[in-house]
Amino acid sequence: MTPQDRSSKSLWIRGATVIDGTDADPFEADVVVGDDGSIVSVGAPSRKAPSAVASTVDGIGLVLAPGFVDLHSHSDLYTLVRELPGAPPIGDSPKLVQGCTAQVFGQDGISAAPVVDGDLEDHMGFLAGLDGSIPTEAWTWRSFGEYRRAVRAASSTRTALLVGHATIRRLVMGDVAREAAASDIAAMQEALARALDEGGAGFSTGLVYVPAAYATTDEVAALCEVVAARDLPFFVHVRSESDRVLEATDEVLEIAARTGCHLHYSHIKTAGRDNWHKAAAMLEHIGAAQAAGVSISADVHPYVAGSTSAIVLLPPWVQDGGHEAAIARLSDPQIRARLRTQLMEDTTSWDNWWRFSDGWSGLKVARCSKPELVGRSFAEVIAAAGVGDLGSQEAFDTIFALLAAEDLAMSLVSFNNVEANVARFMAQSYTSIGTDAVVDHGGHPHPRLHGTFPRVLGRFVRELGTLSLPEAVRKVTSRAARVVGWQGMLGEIRPGLPGDLVLFDPDVIADRATFESPWEYPVGIEGVWVGGYRVVERGELTGDSDIVAGAPRVEQD
Repeated sequence: MTPQDRSSKSLWIRGATVIDGTDADPFEADVVVGDDGSIVSVGAPSRKAPSAVASTVDGIGLVLAPGFVDLHSHSDLYTLVRELPGAPPIGDSPKLVQGCTAQVFGQDGISAAPVVDGDLEDHMGFLAGLDGSIPTEAWTWRSFGEYRRAVRAASSTRTALLVGHATIRRLVMGDVAREAAASDIAAMQEALARALDEGGAGFSTGLVYVPAAYATTDEVAALCEVVAARDLPFFVHVRSESDRVLEATDEVLEIAARTGCHLHYSHIKTAGRDNWHKAAAMLEHIGAAQAAGVSISADVHPYVAGSTSAIVLLPPWVQDGGHEAAIARLSDPQIRARLRTQLMEDTTSWDNWWRFSDGWSGLKVARCSKPELVGRSFAEVIAAAGVGDLGSQEAFDTIFALLAAEDLAMSLVSFNNVEANVARFMAQSYTSIGTDAVVDHGGHPHPRLHGTFPRVLGRFVRELGTLSLPEAVRKVTSRAARVVGWQGMLGEIRPGLPGDLVLFDPDVIADRATFESPWEYPVGIEGVWVGGYRVVERGELTGDSDIVAGAPRVEQD
């Protein structure tokens, strides 16, 4: 590679096998990116360099694909914050090293905006378990439009921002566990419309997360009417991924059919060994809805474990009134006894993460202020507290006390899936890929934070044959881009589109991050470019400050 002129983004990648994100077969070509960061030409290989390109990269024997799109990202806050001057934001770094040049934020009904002054501190706590935390002074926004501008000024990637249902509900109703009145729904519709008109790329809900968990089907449908009127997508973490997953799937299919909005099913799965057999029925229900005209897409992550805020261990009634009320309840012995009974016996009134993770042994601490606990199973945490019986009240009290001491801001990893079902959902024509990765900077995150896309291309393409390489590339590029309205703007290699590119070795690419060592970078990625700027070289971040601030934004409006 010739040295790059930092004042120019012009680039010649020669002789690569191009998989361009469309239905075209792979082909050998030279790709030229111009000074403005957009693709100038895709043509037959040549030994003669185009005139005045700043850098030349040998792509012979490698695959060149469009930059990957992370359809389910939780880097909402960390995309704003850098550890070092001139380095990419800490939430973008793990995405860039695995080839992601675009991300979709605001997942699971929890978005960083809109928020009002009087609720800022509580709102920050509300986001902590899923999206981490940043200093108060870094919150320079209140409206959705202000947040969007802040993200787009700082992120090293293209970004699409969803408006969260729980965020809107808190804005209008607080954290109370009650059915929304007609006036509440009207106010939520107005707040949602305002955020969408300020640049929201769609609407998301997480019906396991308070306060969205208190919503009726009719409430969600009323908000989706606002979304459908703007021809935007509805992203959903369904009300149950375990014992009632079929009923939860039918609920969102009904909402999409009723309102006409496009349904995007987040991290589609059946959780818990008692529910793995339900995958076939789920696919049948979705297929029937598609045949009836419902527009559907979904994302999958390529692991048998998930990760989320540890607050999901508490049934919604415990969280009525907000974090402080929930923490107060956890100090009541009678409530703790009731909680233990519900966790051990109730699998239908809410998504019981303790039960479908096979108890404390199937849960690991991902984010916690106590470094000695990070990365350990909850069973190990209980044992370290001197409790031998994992089913005892003392064992449950140990975890309840830890949750309270952490202000409910812990994150966990949950082992609840089986690889055969991961492959089954991934193989569906309407699915794409999302990391669903909690950044947990300084903690012990899920390995999908660094390994998701290389794992798809290594494990599920090369080793298992779940997908062909061109089909996998389509899933993570043009198909994903289409979900949030980026069709024709991102996800393909053709003249006029941004020079967002990934160069990799298909025989080598693989994830190296594990549940024991989650910070390992993947292998086999030779280069990643955003708008012509090289952000990754031979698997390592370049750390060029021009790269961070230089990429033009892709607009949805």
